[in-house]
Amino acid sequence: MDKVARLRDIVAKMKEMNAAGNVDQAKWDELQKEAAQLKADIAAEEERRRSLEELDGFVNEAPEPASGRPGVRAPLTSKDKNERPFNTLGEQLQAVARLSGREDVNYPVDQAENRMKAVNAAAGVSTTLSGEVGFLIQTDFATTLRESAVEEGQLSSRVDRQPIGPNSDSFEYMEAKDKDRSKGPWGGAFAVFRKGEAEVMTGGKTAAMEPRDVRLEDMYGLLYVTNRSLRDATALTALIQRGYRANFAFKLDAEIYEGTGAGQCLGFMNSPALVTVAKESGQAADTIVKENILKMFYSMPARYVQRAVWLVSQVGVQEALPLLMLGDVPIYIPPTGLSGGLYGTLLGRPIIPCERCPQIGDKGDIIFADLSQYLLIEKGATEIETSIHVKFVTDETAFRFIQRNNGQPWDSAPYTTLKGNKKMSPFVCLAERA
Repeated sequence: MDKVARLRDIVAKMKEMNAAGNVDQAKWDELQKEAAQLKADIAAEEERRRSLEELDGFVNEAPEPASGRPGVRAPLTSKDKNERPFNTLGEQLQAVARLSGREDVNYPVDQAENRMKAVNAAAGVSTTLSGEVGFLIQTDFATTLRESAVEEGQLSSRVDRQPIGPNSDSFEYMEAKDKDRSKGPWGGAFAVFRKGEAEVMTGGKTAAMEPRDVRLEDMYGLLYVTNRSLRDATALTALIQRGYRANFAFKLDAEIYEGTGAGQCLGFMNSPALVTVAKESGQAADTIVKENILKMFYSMPARYVQRAVWLVSQVGVQEALPLLMLGDVPIYIPPTGLSGGLYGTLLGRPIIPCERCPQIGDKGDIIFADLSQYLLIEKGATEIETSIHVKFVTDETAFRFIQRNNGQPWDSAPYTTLKGNKKMSPFVCLAERA
């Protein structure tokens, strides 16, 4: 079975599982990971094919600059005008470098300008390039970069992503202010009653809602490329994609975990929605006991448990979990491979080693979270700027990639249970055990 057919088969299975309403989360995660790998492999094969076509066309056609004379500009060709003027990301970066003053890059300047204008026009940008230092990355490349960065992250790949429209710089939504479910959903607002024949309806109370606002912020990455690498479009494409994917995912995960919310994402560890489970009386430092796990598990609202995962430190916690027992019954099940699951489980939910979690004993070394309750907003294509001056003495060109996004948990406070006055949240961590 080829990769595309296998990917279709996986998607069909996932649709079938979802429609049935009885999702085996471990199996779902296994299929999702395999699908992501297949998607990446197919995209890589397609990129290699495009690169070969570009190289073959260059070798056979050997295009020359349309003009070596000042003041003469090449007319726009059908290739320049279409929605995909560049064959590869590396080719576009060569054009960017050429327009930014790198005269040693073998890319016709008139062709570079025409094609960059076509990219801007496709995005609805009407400004000329002559006085600008910033460029939009071609839409399909920009989407690939952004998607690959999010999918690479342990945390960002699981959050709720919300695209922002062209005329907005933020995302605003209404949140029920009262989280006390002992009064009913929405703190008792929008109450539902029964009435007998001819009885007068009982009046409810006004829903107490408050607006929450998430504003877009710039996230940028810097990459220095040697000018030898800059001359090879295929190698440059691979370098940019690997570096962008790994580093943007690393930064996004860091902010989703513990961002301050000031000019960056608000991490769930710094959110007022976080519920922190206290250590047991007399519990030894740097330990995890079964009571910690049970209290964390039962601090998660039941409606979120099916999607929740355990995020655990790779320093101390992983080694401690296999020792946890309820009587003679283990609450930890190790991973059993592709046939049985990619992750170990704790009380039936997947365990994901997370480098963001601190060493055992520190707050946040183990977290129980439903990351779909974290909102990540995104807008527009990735932008790129370049400079030949920053690293002039080392013969390097600097590229700066800019992406606009921000995030925070959907809720701003924990819930209070219908009975028992217990605080619950989709984000639960264990307190320090020093």
